[in-house]
Amino acid sequence: MGVVPLMPPLDAAGAPWAGPTGVGDLALYEPANVLASVVVPAGWKVHATGVAMGEVPQKDGRVRFSFAAGAVRDFPVFASKGYSSATTTVNGVSVESHFASQDAVAGKRVLKYAGDALGEFERRLGPLPFKTFRVVEAPLSGGAGGMEFPGLVTVGTSLYRSVAHPESVLADVPGMEQMKGLLGALGSDAAPLAQLGKMLERTLEFTVAHEVAHQYFAGLVGSDPIASPVVDESLAQYSALLYMEWKYGKAVAEQLRQESLVGAYHMMRMSGGKDAPADRPTSDFHDSLEYGALVYGKAPLLHHASRKLIGDEAFFKGLRAYVDTYRFKWACGDCFTRELAKASPAHARQLERLRVRWWREAHGDEDLGQPNLGALLGGAGLGGGQVDAETMKLMKELLPGLLDMGQE
Repeated sequence: MGVVPLMPPLDAAGAPWAGPTGVGDLALYEPANVLASVVVPAGWKVHATGVAMGEVPQKDGRVRFSFAAGAVRDFPVFASKGYSSATTTVNGVSVESHFASQDAVAGKRVLKYAGDALGEFERRLGPLPFKTFRVVEAPLSGGAGGMEFPGLVTVGTSLYRSVAHPESVLADVPGMEQMKGLLGALGSDAAPLAQLGKMLERTLEFTVAHEVAHQYFAGLVGSDPIASPVVDESLAQYSALLYMEWKYGKAVAEQLRQESLVGAYHMMRMSGGKDAPADRPTSDFHDSLEYGALVYGKAPLLHHASRKLIGDEAFFKGLRAYVDTYRFKWACGDCFTRELAKASPAHARQLERLRVRWWREAHGDEDLGQPNLGALLGGAGLGGGQVDAETMKLMKELLPGLLDMGQE
């Protein structure tokens, strides 16, 4: 559950931000200090943002948990029963992973990924104002892989379970026998589960890195997640990609860029969705598929294009300046572009044209090319290359309508 004892910011007209729309994040608020006590039945534990101040048994058998948090834009509270925990320390920050006992193997890997990501981001983007950072396994709905809050993030139970048991991902898929034939036709019949397992493990690490990156965007650098979700989501997504590059190298990051960003856009188009501007309120998106493809897929590629334009030195200088300039403040839609322009003044106009092109206009098909399901499956480790006529026929039987792009 989320507890919001905070006043939402006001817009230019003096009206508070609207509430959640059913797509995207819930809200974000002015930094505030919170001192909270939560009482739960015996046997339950509370996970919240901030420093844990203690657990005090009550006369009726319940237990009171207390937390103190400073300068946070939200205050989440989660309660669990039957969970286990693992901890590590990164730059003086206690990193905690809380997970269902049956998911201990994945839960400990999540701890490592969270610690690795926190260390990389603090080294390159500056310190976070936390002494404790928590990752909590949660049964998220709507296909969400994770959810961010200041000092605490959740990661979906489905990711923990799928990494431990890749076959479970395919267990309830209609036409699984035909799908095995498809994998064989694409050249991946030797060890499809092993390949799927590697892909799911990478997805888990990328998801954790994305949620850790949200501690900066929009936890530290505030932005409106309802009116302009591309501001924080695109930077969190691209920062997660940068983390994978810093840890595993450019080749791995490029493959992941194709799979998770370009691939998300292509899958939306192959499902019959249309390209559209990414920079718009959450209420303007038709569904989560369109939102994910444009906000998590296409929009972060602005930063990739900007980086290629001005080079790594200027890009990372501008990124660090953006964090330092808007720390505990509110950033605007083009504030990051402005910081990049300061770092590379000769490219100021080109940077703004890129922002308009990738966020305010619709050039996805032109910039990202036409989708190819064979290539998408290949990028996921399930084969690749050209798809012959017999395999294409099988794809159409398994994924009706997926390959019919429709005309504009």
